[in-house]
Amino acid sequence: MAFEASRHFAIGVVIVNFRTAAMVEACVESLSPMLSEAGAGVLIVDNASSDGSFERLSKFCAAHSEGSRLKVVAAAQNDGFSAGNNIGSNSISASNIVFLNSDAIALPGALNALIAAAHQRPDAGIFTPRIVSSNGEDEVSRFRNHSLLGEFLDGAQTGPITKLFSRAETPIFPDDHVSRPDWVSFAAVMIRREALDSAGPMDEGFFLYFEDCDYCRRITAKEYDIAFAPDAVFQHDPGGSTMLTEKTSKGARLPAYYYQSRSRYFRKYYGPFGPALANVAWIAGRTIAKIRGIFGRPAPKVCDKRGRDIWIGWRRNNHRGA
Repeated sequence: MAFEASRHFAIGVVIVNFRTAAMVEACVESLSPMLSEAGAGVLIVDNASSDGSFERLSKFCAAHSEGSRLKVVAAAQNDGFSAGNNIGSNSISASNIVFLNSDAIALPGALNALIAAAHQRPDAGIFTPRIVSSNGEDEVSRFRNHSLLGEFLDGAQTGPITKLFSRAETPIFPDDHVSRPDWVSFAAVMIRREALDSAGPMDEGFFLYFEDCDYCRRITAKEYDIAFAPDAVFQHDPGGSTMLTEKTSKGARLPAYYYQSRSRYFRKYYGPFGPALANVAWIAGRTIAKIRGIFGRPAPKVCDKRGRDIWIGWRRNNHRGA
């Protein structure tokens, strides 16, 4: 039996599903031993999967021992990750909202550790847990804002240049215990309800990708800090629910919505010509990477047709809210 609309939780976990029902079930199973103690409920949003996911997950939750803390809702259409999370956060009453990827697994005590962090850091609105891969290694989950210089470094992928401009490199690697993040991965994140309400809904113009950077920027602009909760641990292998990481590692072409989101981000924070400037910066960096190939160090492999696809949506954005 699903929880009633009037019920209030200390933590509301929102999981957006698109054809990954088995992953969602594994995610919920990892959460279930700690739901009662943490005062948590789980809201699953099926993003119009059209593969029977909604029916499967509804039956799964109804038969679950924690069924009174689980609920599944169906989106009328798939408007993307941001839209699904907005539906989820609006459909559960909770003091804190945890956005969790369908392919994430909560390790024991994770939810209570997030609650403890919220008590310890009343100034913070965003709480990022420790995210590890399936082999136990810390994953990159903290980042600096995407920038024009960061695009240049991404194109160049040349050690001496990256070292020279290290403060502009987007990822903050796990061994860096000094740098404060501008944004954090939404594979697993907790946002205080008051911070979420202050910032407003996630920008649904981002179908998928770049929405986490954008939303963190909006929340921190409201004077909320980002806190690290190292005792809250979630397992997540990047790209499991979207296969993007696998595509990237194989040099496959990325979907158009990735580049549309990228263009939207740079237009939003760098003005009408932001996407073009970002593209020129990346191409300049890529040119340096190719030049070094003349001296026996081939340019690192990038996604197929990336030099062309970065121009997708640079003049306008086709997503909602453009």
